[in-house]
Amino acid sequence: MTGIEVSSEAKGVSPEPRGIFDGFAEHRTPSLEDYQRLFGSGLVVVDTNVLLTLYRSNQRTRDDLLNVLDRLREQLWVPHQVIAEFWRNRENISVLGHHRARAKEVGEALAKAGRSASDALDRWLKQVHVGDDADINSAITEHRKQFGDVLAALQAVIERQAEKDVISDAVDTNADPVLARLEPILQGRIGPPLVGQEYADALSEAKRRGQEEIPPGYEDFKSKPAEQAAGDYLVWEQTLVEAARLGADVLFVTGDNKEDWWKPRNGPIPARPRPELVQEMFHRTGGRLFMLQPSGLLEQAQQVLELEVETSSVLDLEQLQTAKNSSETEWTAEALEALIDLLLGQANVQAYAMLDAAQNEGFVSRATVYEIGGYDETRMLRGFTRPVKTAAKRLQDQGIPIGDIDGLFVAVYDPAFDAVSASGFRLAKETISLLRPIAQRVYGEDSRIA
Repeated sequence: MTGIEVSSEAKGVSPEPRGIFDGFAEHRTPSLEDYQRLFGSGLVVVDTNVLLTLYRSNQRTRDDLLNVLDRLREQLWVPHQVIAEFWRNRENISVLGHHRARAKEVGEALAKAGRSASDALDRWLKQVHVGDDADINSAITEHRKQFGDVLAALQAVIERQAEKDVISDAVDTNADPVLARLEPILQGRIGPPLVGQEYADALSEAKRRGQEEIPPGYEDFKSKPAEQAAGDYLVWEQTLVEAARLGADVLFVTGDNKEDWWKPRNGPIPARPRPELVQEMFHRTGGRLFMLQPSGLLEQAQQVLELEVETSSVLDLEQLQTAKNSSETEWTAEALEALIDLLLGQANVQAYAMLDAAQNEGFVSRATVYEIGGYDETRMLRGFTRPVKTAAKRLQDQGIPIGDIDGLFVAVYDPAFDAVSASGFRLAKETISLLRPIAQRVYGEDSRIA
């Protein structure tokens, strides 16, 4: 055996006639018949973010999505990795506390706007020297009160809606209405875990693909610890194994919109799965890969299954998708500024290292950290990111909405540098642009940003 594949032409055998889409299935637009087949005999796989969306949605959207999953129960299949991530992330403040956290965030923004408006009025009164004009002062006082009343009324509306949408019993898994609906839907529909050498091999392959930017999941290797970063690939591998076992086409439903899953939109052409994923699915299973986001699933279910789905539910899911998608990547400029201010008082080396990374495409080298801290060469950097996590958890305990703690600032290990010691530290990709203005504020005129 030479391992060289001999073509059918070389063997004197006529090749099978090929069609325009043979070998190029990724270019085929899904049809109504495709979704009818998928909903009747395909494998419908849901990602972790779809299940977590049930907690972030309002009640109407939650019911519509659960009704669709229930209707697709016989075709539904959930990789074990999805359930592992679901339980790991379910109790995050950005999941169970989503509605109250968003209401608090808006309330703080309204209060800040009120203070800014009041301060601006005070400055104007001083600048134009009308302090003794009783008519102007009376009018300003009256309108200032009206403005304050409007802001308070808006805040009350927002808080009432948050309390309406929040799942008050979700903390108790025995009383959580989402789990009560999900448990019978997913009973017997969850795949087995990868174990032993099979799991170790999958982690190794995930790392290789991350380094070579082979989809899916390589984006996570830029911002998360290795084992967490492997999550998308583990979901993908488990899906391939199940699809091959059943010989079925796959509809993968995910709220993830990163480029390692989707080919970017091109004008009017809708987003499609990465061609590499379509091809890998075909070569490993013989089946076709289809992908939808949760809002698209509701739209297709409404058409194909003739389910009643509120248009507002589709819009709600679309808005959730266009927001920061993972509960693990919801850092805001305000939260990061609070974190840096906290670190400057408690762990200033870590604070300056993060700001330096923000000015250097998200990476700060080991040498720079030693320079910032004035460390001796013999000092180890083990546990260097721990104060960042501690400070972030403190903000979380204060009710400040934050993103993923573990992936915010992580050690980078480069075997070419040292197999044991970190070569440097990397920020979560989404936080880099948010931290740069903070770096400029802290460094002032000495900022290294051009």
